[in-house]
Amino acid sequence: MKDPKRVILLTPSMSKGGAETQLLKLALFLKSEGDQVLIISLKPIDEFNGLLERSGLEVLFLNNWSSHFLSNLRLLHSRVKSFQPQVMVAFMFIAIIFARLLKKSLRFKLISSIRISVLPAKWYLPFKLTAGLDDVLVYNSLAAKSNFESRNPRLKGGLVIHNGISIPADTAEMSGKSGVFRWVCVGHFRWNKDYPTLFKAIALIRDQHFCVDILGELNGADWPYRMIEELNIQDRVNLIGFRPDIAAYLNESDAFVLSSFSEGMPNAVLEAMAHALPVLISDIDGNRELLEAVKCGFLFEKQNEYELATRMLNMMDISLSERKELGERGRQYLKMEFSEGFVMRQWKALIEKTNDDVRNFWNTK
Repeated sequence: MKDPKRVILLTPSMSKGGAETQLLKLALFLKSEGDQVLIISLKPIDEFNGLLERSGLEVLFLNNWSSHFLSNLRLLHSRVKSFQPQVMVAFMFIAIIFARLLKKSLRFKLISSIRISVLPAKWYLPFKLTAGLDDVLVYNSLAAKSNFESRNPRLKGGLVIHNGISIPADTAEMSGKSGVFRWVCVGHFRWNKDYPTLFKAIALIRDQHFCVDILGELNGADWPYRMIEELNIQDRVNLIGFRPDIAAYLNESDAFVLSSFSEGMPNAVLEAMAHALPVLISDIDGNRELLEAVKCGFLFEKQNEYELATRMLNMMDISLSERKELGERGRQYLKMEFSEGFVMRQWKALIEKTNDDVRNFWNTK
């Protein structure tokens, strides 16, 4: 076994999102392997409902930057310096920028994890100015890697490590007996999830026998309720809110739907596939990559409620056995490429090999 390492995982926040969930899984795995791990959150946001405290992980939350800018910089620098990390893993663009700047004065290897292929305009200049300070760039999908590198030709040779997903040993059997087709959608009410397109699609086919359970944090927004009422789809949509364990809802559903117009490799889709659900998802990079690799559902043109409505009808019209076949294909594919243990071992191996030529290492796996 390799000697234990000191590893810092740097993140913009500990929001309950896909990237943060992967970071937490990695932290817990490294800790279980005997490594010394510190999570640093650039914002004082923790949406994991006490899990961080119960896990025994060491976590540092910085304060609000608008009122603690200089003190945050001093605290961040001093904590990293005192921890003396051998490796820092930075998730998402702003964390990558901070990690690059810290690396200029402190000695550690930097693994930067890019989760989406589009660099936001507000981070464009600092990201470009600090380019080249990473030891390794990691993407969570081939599509994200290809698209990001095509837009940033100086950044070539990145690696792909998929999101790690816990795959249940058994999945619930679809019964198809209730007479009401049950869709499930998992995603917080954020701009990129494009719930208006989903709501409009539901309105187009509201005369059909179906319902859509939506699991996600509304963050105080009331527009979803207003839009649902305006479209007269109250009897078709159930706004359930955030639930820490979505397995029960996935097990009770007939299919999964997600209307995002921007994603990396969405955990929610992968979790639906892990529970052998057929999926209906927007035709964007990470989603397309999944469905080109394994035919486990349908794509629709993003922000096109008419095509989404048509595909929903298509899914509801196919037989129960066909839906089961689609779902099982997705589940078997995830077992091979996305299982949590396999992915975490990839991360562990990469961290251990940062002093070697990681590109050659990865090509020989």
